[in-house]
Order: sequence, then structure tokens, then C-alpha cells
Amino acid sequence: MSTDAQDQRGTRRPGRPRLKQSEGAEVRDRLLDAAMELAVEQGFEACGLREIAARAEVSSAMIAYYFGDRQGLYEAMYRRAFDRVTEKVQVLMVDPERTGADRLDELVRIQVTAIAEDPWLPKMIVREVLLPGESPTRDHFAKSVGQGPLRLMIRWLEEEQERGVLRSDFDPRMMALTIASLSVFPFLMVPIVGAEIGLELDADFSSRLIEHNQRFLALGLRAHSEDER
Repeated sequence: MSTDAQDQRGTRRPGRPRLKQSEGAEVRDRLLDAAMELAVEQGFEACGLREIAARAEVSSAMIAYYFGDRQGLYEAMYRRAFDRVTEKVQVLMVDPERTGADRLDELVRIQVTAIAEDPWLPKMIVREVLLPGESPTRDHFAKSVGQGPLRLMIRWLEEEQERGVLRSDFDPRMMALTIASLSVFPFLMVPIVGAEIGLELDADFSSRLIEHNQRFLALGLRAHSEDER
């Protein structure tokens, strides 16, 4: 074999790293975990790509390979966080073992816990989803929510209304939006106005919010008996 052939055979071309599939998934998850940790600590805008790679203990070239660029990493953070919630809600909504009240309580717990674990997510939703303009994140959000858990929630609420478990004088579409808003909006507002009203995102905030929302929805949505009317 010629020297040139040996050089060509032994030289690695730039591009796909030689990792097993499981190793590649681990590297990708470590990068996402590192980006999330730094986003919580200092805000994603302040995070350097080299800093994220160092926290994940990998080369910064891995970010370019797995996510393309900073925006790709940002969108992947959102999609992983949101897709985890979507999967749990989908499983919950079709679980035949769950009763109406039990399902509603668990839905509240899933949503509040998810936001507490990814506290950068509400800010990202405002920045990437609610502001005018189009973005891949906005499109993914609309399809994931509108065609996934939100539609399942609406269908379930309609069924519970037909069974007489929930009040029939509420629009189930509005009810579904209200349930989601009760979980997300406090995490947006407390950092802004919490000091003025004596609230903070402390260690007990999530559990208190879960209990509050569960009681609020149980009292507000359940159907009243004839004696209660």
C-alpha cells in the first residue's frame, strides 16, 4: 500500500465524531443539562458556548455538531423540557385508572413541577413564542400544545362535563387555558412583583402553588349538587 493511501486511510475527516449511539446521546444530554444549569444561574444570554462545553466536560465543537449554533442549542433546551411535559400529560390523559379529581390534581402537579425544574422556560416562552414574528420554536410550541396535551385536556374536560363531574357552564377550551396559565404565570410574575406582595420563589413555592391550584380548581370547576345551588 502506498504512503498516500496509508495517509488517506489513517486521516480522520472533520465532521461526525466517532461515538457510539449511546455515547452520542449522553454527550448531547450533558450539553443540554449544562446549558440549563447555566441558564438558571445567570441567564442563557450570558452563557458562553465554551463555558457550556466546559460544564459538560466536552469539546465546544460538540455544540456545533449536535445543535449547529447557539440558537439551535437554545431551541433544543426548550424542546426537551417541553416534550417531557407533553409526554407526561399525554400518558395522564389516557390513563383509565385515573379518576376526574385525581387526574386534575396530577395535571397541576406535572405542570408546576416542570416549570420549577426548568425556571428559565417561562422567560423563553415569552421571548420565543409570545412576541410577534415567526420562529421554529413558535411553530413547535403551537403544534406540540395545540395538537397534543391541550387538545387532550379539552376532550377530557368535555367528557367530565358530560358525566356531570365538572360544571357545564364553563367553556372547556377556556378551562384548559386557565389550568395551564395557573401553572406558568406565577413563575413569570413573582420575580417581578414578588417583593411588593411578599412572595418569592423559595424552596416551598412550588408545593404551595400546587396545593393552591388544586384547591382552587376543585372548588371552581366541580359540579354543584342541588343543595349547593
